[in-house]
Amino acid sequence: MTSSCNCPPLPKFMSAFGALQTVNDRRYPSAGSRQRAVPKGGLAIFLAVAIVVGSVLPAPADERPGDPFGNHTAELNKDDLLVGIWDWLKDKMQLEKAYFHECRLLKETPCPSIPTLVQKLDEIRQYRGKALLGHLNISVNLMIKPAPSEWTAPLEAITMRHGDCKAYSLAKYAGAQELGILADHVRLVIVHNRRHVEDHMVAAMYQDGEWIILDNLTNVLLRDWEKTDYEPLAVLDYKGARRYLSGFRIKEDRHVEGSKRK
Repeated sequence: MTSSCNCPPLPKFMSAFGALQTVNDRRYPSAGSRQRAVPKGGLAIFLAVAIVVGSVLPAPADERPGDPFGNHTAELNKDDLLVGIWDWLKDKMQLEKAYFHECRLLKETPCPSIPTLVQKLDEIRQYRGKALLGHLNISVNLMIKPAPSEWTAPLEAITMRHGDCKAYSLAKYAGAQELGILADHVRLVIVHNRRHVEDHMVAAMYQDGEWIILDNLTNVLLRDWEKTDYEPLAVLDYKGARRYLSGFRIKEDRHVEGSKRK
């Protein structure tokens, strides 16, 4: 597998783009495409479903685990580029989730890929615990072919069947929520891969008191502390975007290039 990742270096999206406050459709041309795909006859159903499925299921406050790779994180400034990207993606994922559930309600689905995706989720749902996470990881790794890409919402990436580490991770993030995993037990983590000198994104799921890493570079599940080559930079979840304090050690002039490894 290849990573072909294009995650921005932490210092650049924390400071160099600090003045950027909005994310427009020119930079993210896919924004709004999913809304246009909804047929007129299903609009009322779509809006109703969007209200129902738009919320997340958090864990009780005293059961929310700290972030993967240690709990040394701080909220990013609201003007940071990553915050704008993540806000846009959360809105896009909410619309995709409503669209997904609307397709399941309509007799004639407007999205041919939905029945196959529903079947795959039902197959994964038969497992429990770490076995469920393993099947989710492998299934998404097989659904998407590695290719350089920009930030892409999960359903769009699965439909196109190609993307980079961001697409894989976002698909696993959305899949975990569909499988009933608590929102507090799911994170996206941007890391720096020391071995290959590039930035990368993974999904992390909390299971039996430990963070399990779901990575498109391997079908093997490892705990966060076993990923010794990964230095965490930023973490994303329904509460927002946070930076790891260790991220300040990264050089300003580091560039990220897609990996050509197989």
